[in-house]
Amino acid sequence: MKRGCYLFILFLLILNLTACGSTSTSKSSDQEDKGTKEITIGYIPWDEDVAVSYLWKSLLEEKGYKVKLVQADVAPIFSGVAKGSIDLFLDTWMPTTHSAYMEKYNDKISVLGTWYHEADSGLAVPDYMDIQSIEDLKNKAEEVGGKIIGIEPGAGLMRLTRENAIPDYGLNSMTLVESSTPAMLAALEKAVSSKKPIVVTLWRPHWAFEEYNLRYLEDPKNAMNPSGAEKLQIIGPKDFSTKFPEVAKWMESFKMDLTQIAQLEAEIMKSKDEAKGVENWLSKNESLKEDWLK
Repeated sequence: MKRGCYLFILFLLILNLTACGSTSTSKSSDQEDKGTKEITIGYIPWDEDVAVSYLWKSLLEEKGYKVKLVQADVAPIFSGVAKGSIDLFLDTWMPTTHSAYMEKYNDKISVLGTWYHEADSGLAVPDYMDIQSIEDLKNKAEEVGGKIIGIEPGAGLMRLTRENAIPDYGLNSMTLVESSTPAMLAALEKAVSSKKPIVVTLWRPHWAFEEYNLRYLEDPKNAMNPSGAEKLQIIGPKDFSTKFPEVAKWMESFKMDLTQIAQLEAEIMKSKDEAKGVENWLSKNESLKEDWLK
């Protein structure tokens, strides 16, 4: 065989090996890219968190991300963010409600943005009840069955009620009922439909204020909001901005006001389906979507 033929065969072999190596590298790169496109959002059963979590699931999937939603109590969500098994939690209340968790995991999580600035917590009653202040609640204890209907036991709202409101206002004879957000709302709906007295732990923004004509009991000692209005913040693991720089920019741009979050919650309630409600709301708010995803 002539020397030219040997060289030609050798060239083909080198070309083939190079192509194989290129394919392998390409596959590896594709796998890495696919990995960075997977995001887990943890959420608690608070209506504003359900709403914004499903909102961002829709927005991120539209951008090519694979999104998994995980519902849990607030303690395991913070733990998951700190460990990196949860990438985003969009409903961190600061500087009061979730301060204990933020202090505990301070060196393992990062704040990615603040999307709402006027959140607050309190003890709420239907407007037909003849009581104005938490100070008067001990005199109405028998009327409400000696109970304050609460939510998940690990919620910061429950801690504020248990550690601040109850001792500050001498409500030690009353029972703070540990349940869940859906159970509290069910008890509230049942009481309101019969115009019976009830006191619940609640927060704002929340659709229940309009739906059931509720109001906070006055809190002159600031037991439920010792630092004033709270901010709703987005947190992720310390390396989130490195792993997801594009998403980190979107989280920083994300802002909503009371009317916008209330309308989103209302669309979800009306649709009785989170994804459909989000879709309906987004169809009416294209300009907001464009602002967030610049």
